[in-house]
Amino acid sequence: MNKPKAILLLSGGLDSSLAGAILKRENIEVLAIRFITGLEYAVIKEELMEIYNNDPAKKIADFLNIPIRFVSLKDKYIDMFLNPKYGYGSAVNPCLDCHILMLKTAKEIMEKEGFDFVATGEVKGQRPMSQKPQDLINAIKESGLEGRLLRPLSAKLLPITIPEKEGLINRENLFGIYGRARNIQMELAEKFGIKDYPIPAGSGCSIVDKSYAKRYKELVAHNTTKIINMELMQYLAIGRHIRIVDNAKLILGRNEKENDALEKRDRIKINRINDITLKPNYNRGPFGYLEIYEENINNLEEVLYKSAMIMGYFSKEETENLSITISQIINGKEEKKEIIINNADSKNTKFEQII
Repeated sequence: MNKPKAILLLSGGLDSSLAGAILKRENIEVLAIRFITGLEYAVIKEELMEIYNNDPAKKIADFLNIPIRFVSLKDKYIDMFLNPKYGYGSAVNPCLDCHILMLKTAKEIMEKEGFDFVATGEVKGQRPMSQKPQDLINAIKESGLEGRLLRPLSAKLLPITIPEKEGLINRENLFGIYGRARNIQMELAEKFGIKDYPIPAGSGCSIVDKSYAKRYKELVAHNTTKIINMELMQYLAIGRHIRIVDNAKLILGRNEKENDALEKRDRIKINRINDITLKPNYNRGPFGYLEIYEENINNLEEVLYKSAMIMGYFSKEETENLSITISQIINGKEEKKEIIINNADSKNTKFEQII
């Protein structure tokens, strides 16, 4: 007989890693799916700053000797993010809606490629935003995975699934874990030889970060959600953000990688041709990117001068004056001009960062 086949939603965290180990122990043929929303800190660092780290899901998949497939949700994610049926958590995290989107996509793969069921590392009662008892029920209904969604760590506390009824997996070998404590999982990890997993769970997602949420909410307070796209969301995670006027915000790099990320940002590609870059003509200071949300700013020269003075505030140069090149797209062409500011005066500039 052919082995039963399961799709595992694998993040690389402790719970999903254990779910994979349990399925392997039960002689299930597993395909791990690593969903990419685009707003994971690791993905943002890779795409904006070319900082690459070993993906935790890839590491555990290799350890368990199961194949892994990376599946992007970027084309669907922003619409879900802006209109979450089940709302946000304590930051701007639509965790339940995000999880349902992943399950729906996993269901499509399951049906198209002939898998028997989908498995996750969810633990009943663990996460307040997506794993309360009713949330687990809602996720099944919304995803259309009735009977085909197995949660090995809490299976004994949940209704029996089709793979259990059909003998594809032995329910007695599954678990009945409940709540936020992770003692049982850590003991299981030791038994399975799983040693390297991120703590706390979910720490890799930018939108669960309250500092990120503050930046997002500040952006929405000054603009409509019509301007929101994936790139704009990713850039909320890097640099210093400083509101200059209602319809213009300055982003400054905090290090060389962030400076490079801001400098290579493609204004035309994302239909933001009014955005302006400010490049220091000195070595020790931030690169500036001015996001503009309306076609015209009446006091643009004042905005540019203040932005340059804030850049000077963060410079490490000791020269009397600082030169900054302003670059703007006008009628489809890039135009440049130079601003000279007094270094000492810039150190007295008043502004407030969006933390």
